[in-house]
Amino acid sequence: MQSPSGVGRIMAGRYRIERLLGTGASGTVWFVRDTREKGKVWALKEVDVSGLSSQEQLETWTMFSREADMLMQLEHPYLPKVVARFQEHGRHFLVMERVEGPTLQSVLKDAKIPIAEGDVITWGAQLCEVLHYLHSLEPPIVYRDLKPANVMVSVRGPLKLVDFGIARVLNPTQAGDTTAYGTPGYAPIEQYLGKTSPRSDLYALGATLYQLLTLQDPEPFRFNFPPLRKFVPEANPKLELLLADLLQKEAEQRPESAYEVLQRLGEIRELKKSVWKRMKVQVKTWWSGNL
Repeated sequence: MQSPSGVGRIMAGRYRIERLLGTGASGTVWFVRDTREKGKVWALKEVDVSGLSSQEQLETWTMFSREADMLMQLEHPYLPKVVARFQEHGRHFLVMERVEGPTLQSVLKDAKIPIAEGDVITWGAQLCEVLHYLHSLEPPIVYRDLKPANVMVSVRGPLKLVDFGIARVLNPTQAGDTTAYGTPGYAPIEQYLGKTSPRSDLYALGATLYQLLTLQDPEPFRFNFPPLRKFVPEANPKLELLLADLLQKEAEQRPESAYEVLQRLGEIRELKKSVWKRMKVQVKTWWSGNL
């Protein structure tokens, strides 16, 4: 998509478009400078409806507006802050915090060997924190599209969970989703049946962590992940068990909450630290004894 008004043009009377940051399934993102606040820069997200039917355009507008309204109410260090929304030239725009850094998808693309277990545990814990926040809201928000491409690893702080285009606010009086959304390989079976719940996000979390640890792309619509040790023989057994629990086909067989997963990841991390500490003591003892 070309710039809506040309690079250098002022949007909404204050945001000057400077360059393209990227494009995705739900729209185009531009780097803009705020002419009213010196030194302030933002990411300007534009929804793309070109090539869609009238009905699809209406659905896209609705989804984008819902994303904007939802994000403007959220406050969490692992979510990009949304500061404004506006419509101009028949298009909708979202002004948000610019996150610097690659996505986990980019990290995977460049990886020659599986991602270090410690890094995966750290990212997994951060994702659990933001999922716990979303699931604990009243009403809860189910993200529904957790995958490496939607996780940005910020160079100046923690990761950021981006692109809320298909997140759903849970309505306890509604039997299920009106439409099945998700990314094949990461979305669980129940999501295609229109029956998402917070545990659906936990399945996608498991698929994401599994991919980081193994470099194996999840197979669309297979809902089957071999034991972690098949690809990582030295994997921590507790981590392997946790992934197996997260990737259960039946939602009720998965952990109850993101908070529970966070606690289990914390235990695994502390165990790793304990083992490393013992190894350092052993090496120090051995070295002293051989001087």
